[in-house]
Amino acid sequence: MSSTFIKIISTDPSFFIDKSLQEKARMFLSKFFGKEQIEFINTDTIVFVDQGENFESVSCNLCKSLIETEAWQDAMDNAYKSEFKDLFFITPCCNKKTSLNNLDYNWQAGFAKSIISISEPQNGLAEKELKELEDILKTDLRNIWAHY
Repeated sequence: MSSTFIKIISTDPSFFIDKSLQEKARMFLSKFFGKEQIEFINTDTIVFVDQGENFESVSCNLCKSLIETEAWQDAMDNAYKSEFKDLFFITPCCNKKTSLNNLDYNWQAGFAKSIISISEPQNGLAEKELKELEDILKTDLRNIWAHY
């Protein structure tokens, strides 16, 4: 059986959602999703928050060229050695420094220490609702639709 999730993360990989912010966010999100669907995951280290089967491709955020999967995986392997504390690398396409977190993932992905996971959502958050959640958490957010 397959599952779908919305994973909401900060655009800042080291952002951590403390307990008081979790409760405020849970109260807000429960207006749109059942409380049993909402899970807060906090990790000690930064992790890659993937899109599962929705992964299609990765492109350079600077020149928009497609980055070959093997080159991206090599950069990921190098970043993993630092527990994703150092996400910077030189792009193979335009030979410029960027962050793995800033690449254009088709479907969205990113890096985080705190993840809000919503299981089996019927709909996502509208842009206005995501902005309200950003105001609650005091950080810019990224929606990741994951399918496993």
